[in-house]
Amino acid sequence: MPTFKQLGLALLGPSIVSAGPLNRNIAKRDGSDYKDNAVCTADQLMRNYQVHDTGLWGKDLWWQSGNFMSALATLTSLNSDYLSEHGDVFVNTYDTATGYGNYVNFLDAFYDDEGWWGNAWLDVYDVTQNQTYLDAAITIYNDIIGGLGTPCGGIWWDKNQSYVAAISNGLYIELAAGIAARVGSDQASDYLSHAVDGWNWFFSVGLVGNDSMVSDGVDKGNNCAPVGAKFTYNQGVILGAAAELYKATNNQTYLEQAAALANASSAAGSSVTDSNGILHDGCDESDNCDETAEMFKGPYMRGLRKLQLAYPHDNWKNFIITNAQSIWNNDLYFEQTDSGSVCNVGEDWAGPYNSTNEVTQGAALDALNAALAVTQ
Repeated sequence: MPTFKQLGLALLGPSIVSAGPLNRNIAKRDGSDYKDNAVCTADQLMRNYQVHDTGLWGKDLWWQSGNFMSALATLTSLNSDYLSEHGDVFVNTYDTATGYGNYVNFLDAFYDDEGWWGNAWLDVYDVTQNQTYLDAAITIYNDIIGGLGTPCGGIWWDKNQSYVAAISNGLYIELAAGIAARVGSDQASDYLSHAVDGWNWFFSVGLVGNDSMVSDGVDKGNNCAPVGAKFTYNQGVILGAAAELYKATNNQTYLEQAAALANASSAAGSSVTDSNGILHDGCDESDNCDETAEMFKGPYMRGLRKLQLAYPHDNWKNFIITNAQSIWNNDLYFEQTDSGSVCNVGEDWAGPYNSTNEVTQGAALDALNAALAVTQ
C-alpha cells in the first residue's frame, strides 16, 4: 500500500473532539494487566488523533486510521468507560475523515484500503448499534465488488487492476460475511454468497501453501502462481474472515480450515514468529519497517482474537498472551509525567524498544485488546 499524500485542503474547522482524560496516572504494572496496559497504549494513540483536523490519526495515515478505528472500537467494547470517554471519535471520523483526499464514503483507488474501513465500520456498529455505520460498511462493500473479475478470480488489489493480492481478498471476504451476519435474514443471501465464493477461491487459487501459510498474492501474468512474502497481516485477516463466516452460517468447517492456518503461523519459529513465538515481519528484526509494514502485526492479532473467541484453543490463547506480555516487558518506554502516564510502544515486540509512532501504538493496541478479550 502506498503512503497517501493529502490531495487538497480538507475544509474542516478546528477539532472540537475531546481527547478524553488522557492525563490519568497509572502504575507501570506487570505485563498481565491487560486492561490498564491497553488503556495506556490507547491514550497515547489518542493524543495523535485529529492533530491535523482530518478526523484521522497522525498525518497521511489513511488506511492505517481504519485499523486504529477498529482497535478503538474493540477496546470500547471491552471497556465501557473508554466508550464514554471517546465515543465521539466515531461520529467525528465518520463526518470529517472523507475530506482527506476527498475520499467520499471512504472510497479510494485501492480495494484493500476500502476493506479496512468497511470492517472498521462494522466494528463501530457492533459497539454502537447505530445503523449509520452498518450502512457505511454496505456502501463500501458495494464498491469493492466492482473489483471482481481478475484473470485469476477474486478481486483486484487496486482499481488500476495491477495486482491480485491476498489482503484485498481477505478483507473482502471478512466484510461480506460480516455484513451477512448483521443484516436481516431476508437481506443476507447475496453478501453470504460472495463471502463463500471468495473463501473457496482463496483456498483453491494457490494463495495458501502446503505449509498453511498465505502468500502475498498471485501473479496474473504467470498462470496465477503465488508470489511475494508471507506477511503477518495476510495470515491474520483470513482468520477473522473465518470467524465472520461462522457467525453468518454456523458452519464450523470455516473455523477448522482457519485453525490449520492459525496453528502454522502462531508456532514458534514459523515464517512470521521468532524462536520464542513472538510475532514479527522481516523488517522488525532490523527496526526498519515503514508505516505500512509497522501496521501488519495488528490485523494479525485482531484476526486471531476473533478466531479464538469463536473456536477456543489453548495454544492461540497462550500465543496472544505471550505477545502481549512481551510488548510490555520488552518493547515499552514508560514515562510518568505531570500530564499523566505515557506508554510508548515500539516496532519489534521482542524488544528492545527503539522508537514509537501512531502505527506502532495502534498495532500494539490490537495485541493488548486480544489479550484482554481472551482472558476476561
